[in-house]
Amino acid sequence: MVCEKIFLHGEDMAKSDVAILDFGSQKLTILIGQKDVNNTINVKAKYCENYEGFMDGEFIEPKNLEKAIFHCIQGAQRVCDVKISSLTIGVPTEFCFCKCFTNTQTFLKPKRITKRDVDEFFTEAKAEYPNFSVINQDSIYYVLGDNIKVKNPLFQVESKISGCLSFIYAKNSFLVKVSNILNKLGIFKLNFVSSIYAQSLYLFDEEERDRYVLLVDCGYITTSVALIRGRGMLNLSSFSLGGGYISADLSKCLKISFQSAEELQRKIVLCIEPDENDVYDIMVDGQVIPISMKVANAIVESRIEMIAQGIKKCFNLWQYNFPDFISINLTGGGLTFIKGGKNILSKLLGKNVLITSVPHSQHNKPNFSSAMSILNYAIKNK
Repeated sequence: MVCEKIFLHGEDMAKSDVAILDFGSQKLTILIGQKDVNNTINVKAKYCENYEGFMDGEFIEPKNLEKAIFHCIQGAQRVCDVKISSLTIGVPTEFCFCKCFTNTQTFLKPKRITKRDVDEFFTEAKAEYPNFSVINQDSIYYVLGDNIKVKNPLFQVESKISGCLSFIYAKNSFLVKVSNILNKLGIFKLNFVSSIYAQSLYLFDEEERDRYVLLVDCGYITTSVALIRGRGMLNLSSFSLGGGYISADLSKCLKISFQSAEELQRKIVLCIEPDENDVYDIMVDGQVIPISMKVANAIVESRIEMIAQGIKKCFNLWQYNFPDFISINLTGGGLTFIKGGKNILSKLLGKNVLITSVPHSQHNKPNFSSAMSILNYAIKNK
């Protein structure tokens, strides 16, 4: 397994620091950080560990999962010279689903709405599902009285509250498995959050979310697709297809090693039309090997078309529709680094595609959107 680390040596984990664990489909990432000036985030430590990942809602090598988490936690603690005692864990969409429910609560007379009232409002709306637990709940919108739409009903005086509420459920098998592993390491204070929910709150401001947001997080093995409104999720889907499949296609079709295919993928340019004689040069066994640009680009475009079909299928299966004019916000490391990849995706989906990444951070690349969003969530909910 390959690790990478960044740490400011000599610093200890302060009381204001928080630690998170992000389950990517290629690697585990631990970040330790704290709130910085101007509402930014100071990442004090980062530690990554490659592992087999997951697909179709299951870990590919569950027997190796404990070892990978052990290495990641122990590596982070060794490098940082700190003891991690609490952790916020990002739950991938492949282990989650989302449901929205409407609810109405009427009081005997006008009253000032308290946090207890809002909590009861959510409890009444929530449904229970076997083998799943709610890890996040938030509002799509609230309505006071008959037609007064508000973002937050707290402390408003009213005799009636209505609303559409969003609940994200996670597989108990995931929660129990990860908790048991971390408990063995002496980490008992655990908080689980949907990775895509954390991204929705960090990558987009309140005004954007109120107008609907389409978010596609294309990773190495998996792609998550979400429709966001207000502070909640209207729709949430995923499918097991990502950027790693592009390297696998290049390796298989061109009969080169997977490592060479990954090198080739980093050279791909889809925003120009190559001539017959144009080639990509890659190193194979110490020799420069030319690869036809036309052939390589066609292989990549074919896989992007399959990813686009998966995204369309999510749209077609969703309960809630969205305005045709809104753009797709693309993040994650699966497609965003392929030059011209977003243009191909835009053409296939018939929608404008924007590459979205974390604001105001030294880790502002799309492949860090998930981990940084979970860290932001952990800081705000410390």
